[in-house]
Amino acid sequence: MALVLRGTVVTFDAEHRILDPGAVYAGDDGRLAAVQPAGQAPPAGFADAPVIDLTAGGALILPGLVDLHGHLQYNSLPLWEAVGVPYLHHDRWVDEKHPPDYATTVTWPAKVLGTAAPQALLTYIGVKALVGGSTSVQGAPRSTRPIDGGLVRIVDVEKLPAGRDVVLTAALQQDAEVLRDETAARLDGSRVLIYHVAEGRRAAVPPPPKPVPLVHREFADLAPCFRPGLICVHGTALTSAEFAAWQQAVAGVDAAERGTVVWSPFSNHWLYHETTDVVAAAERGLRIALGSDWSPSGTKHVLGELKVADGINRHELGGHFDDRALCDMVTANPGDALATAWGPQVGRLAAGSAADLLVLERHEPAQDEYRNLIEATERRVLLVVSRGVPRYGTAALMTAAGARGTNAIEPAQGIRRRVAVRAPDAPDTVLDWPAAKRALEKVRQDPRAAWRDAQDALAAWGGPLDDPDAPLVLFGDMPEGEAVSVAGTDDVPAGLVVPGTDALTHDDAFFAAVERSGIPALTRLAEYYRPGPP
Repeated sequence: MALVLRGTVVTFDAEHRILDPGAVYAGDDGRLAAVQPAGQAPPAGFADAPVIDLTAGGALILPGLVDLHGHLQYNSLPLWEAVGVPYLHHDRWVDEKHPPDYATTVTWPAKVLGTAAPQALLTYIGVKALVGGSTSVQGAPRSTRPIDGGLVRIVDVEKLPAGRDVVLTAALQQDAEVLRDETAARLDGSRVLIYHVAEGRRAAVPPPPKPVPLVHREFADLAPCFRPGLICVHGTALTSAEFAAWQQAVAGVDAAERGTVVWSPFSNHWLYHETTDVVAAAERGLRIALGSDWSPSGTKHVLGELKVADGINRHELGGHFDDRALCDMVTANPGDALATAWGPQVGRLAAGSAADLLVLERHEPAQDEYRNLIEATERRVLLVVSRGVPRYGTAALMTAAGARGTNAIEPAQGIRRRVAVRAPDAPDTVLDWPAAKRALEKVRQDPRAAWRDAQDALAAWGGPLDDPDAPLVLFGDMPEGEAVSVAGTDDVPAGLVVPGTDALTHDDAFFAAVERSGIPALTRLAEYYRPGPP
């Protein structure tokens, strides 16, 4: 559907223009037909399009936020308050046996939900992203059949250009031979590879400090893939020299290209008590994007992650990044990284870009547009448009945008919004918001029965699991995320508790857990949710 928005347009384009007032024209094809000053003549084809005029209220029109790292299968779970922190590297916490152990706190609840209520889980994941202003998220769960075309773009499975699988992902490390002989050849300038690497502490403890061999070996193994299109997640253990070697190799292939580091500061501090040296990475020419990781050790969505990055920047990095640079980490930078493969931009507002939009209340009129984005909470998200379709927002704006089939939603006390969950092309197969909540609650009430019912349905199917009509099953991309057993040989551990669905916003329970952690880089996040500036 065509749609016109007028207001203060924060383009994040090559010149970082701010059009005040400006106009954004979203076409029927899910692309932006024009982004221009409000006084200019509209492009052809918009005579009958709904017009949302935000000029009087001063609302900001921005690209939908891009969350470039996550593990979506697990995003209905609360923070995991593990006892073994800080862990040395990524192979340590998955073996945590002390209560609350990893298997029954994280693995099994996610496994049961993904098997017994997959459609409901996907609905919840999409809505949670929308509540935080995100329109593109990375971290698709593995599945028995394709799951593309959801409420937001799932980077791993989104096919842009149409019909092509151009995003390669690997949450687990590949063998050096596979990286050299197979993966590197696929980075031919038309694909991207999103790859976890060097996730852990930079040095072993106790002193004297020594480099952690495992995570640095991972980076060395990845060297054949130091090509345009490589997006490295975490890189917490990497040194300035390693960042430099990576960017030099990329520039050696194409001098105009840059590698991309995905920074997840909350999760890094939660598990390892330190984070990526993003100053060194940026100084060596790499671009920085943000990712919220996953709810067991991360923020609810990238709008929260932006605040963690801001606090670290102000208190620990000497303000190295200005406000615009921080906001680029959730818009232009991940958009540029993905454009290597996708072509259409998802992080900059310009003609031809994806019609993924965020309307944000300008809650601090004395502050500039970028500071308003950094300090915005979920309460300030007024409208989110994904693929040109109004998906989430205030009742007034959703009505004005022509949204159909919406449900009421209250993501936090006092925040009343409408959400459009059902897909126009498949209204009978997509769960609406109330149905999704009921399905998740049913699993939580009796996880053993829900698991066995799902296993019985799989066994009764009997056909190929990748058939479009097969029962949908989601399973994780973490080390324990093996394909589901159709024979049902695994059974839910006795007494397993599936936690209540995680809050869609950063709530009191979340901040209480953060406060218990005692990690200064994380406890500062609560300041952004209190009255007054952080």
